[in-house]
Amino acid sequence: MAEVTFPRKLVAEFIGTFALVLGGPGTAAATFMIAKSTGVQFSMAQLGIISFAFMMVIIAMVYAIGHISGCHINPAVTLALAAAKKMPWPEVPGYLVAQFVGGIAGGLAIWGVLGQPGVDAGLGVLAYTPGNTGHAFFAELIGTFLLVFVVFGTATDSRATPGWYGLAIPSVVFAVITVVGPVTGAALNPARYLGPMIARALVGGGKGLLWQQVPTYFIATFLAGLLAAAVYAYLGAVKTVPAAAQPAPERVGAPS
Repeated sequence: MAEVTFPRKLVAEFIGTFALVLGGPGTAAATFMIAKSTGVQFSMAQLGIISFAFMMVIIAMVYAIGHISGCHINPAVTLALAAAKKMPWPEVPGYLVAQFVGGIAGGLAIWGVLGQPGVDAGLGVLAYTPGNTGHAFFAELIGTFLLVFVVFGTATDSRATPGWYGLAIPSVVFAVITVVGPVTGAALNPARYLGPMIARALVGGGKGLLWQQVPTYFIATFLAGLLAAAVYAYLGAVKTVPAAAQPAPERVGAPS
């Protein structure tokens, strides 16, 4: 079997981020498109469908490319892992380029599938209400922090229960999108945020894009990743005591 070379890792990250954007924001665009054409008011039911789509595509990609590239598919995760010395810094630029290009390609694929109605429905582009920057920043910060924290706790710690990261990580994404989605759309990922935005601009739907909100999403998500890395480094410094080495608990009512 061929060695997992760095270029192969980048191809895997490109495909993974492409699939994430097509499956997640693509579902959002399709949902808004259908709601617009049928006159159905957007509700928690539609938000649940979008959250579930993100969850499913992440589960699929974790098991499809996790053994090749680690399935970061998120620049905030990559930066956090490098800061925690879980991956070499020289690989970071390549990972980021692959993820951002994959996100743009995923956005263009949404357009290719849904056409102009998909563009009119937003193409999965996110924005928060102008003047609500503080709440938006905090929402993205706490949401991305929880995501990256779970990545560290389940996928990078040898003490974690093996095999569960493929369900734990998508589960926290589902939960966070449900809460953060109504405020910011729940980017939690700079590539997921920027990809559909650039794609929409490229296909003629750039009018009304709020480029001034890019710093809020980027700073919040990247900072959250670094904070999660720092917090888990603190928690990870605690060595667990094997069960056999722990003193047996006293039974309630036992004679002294």
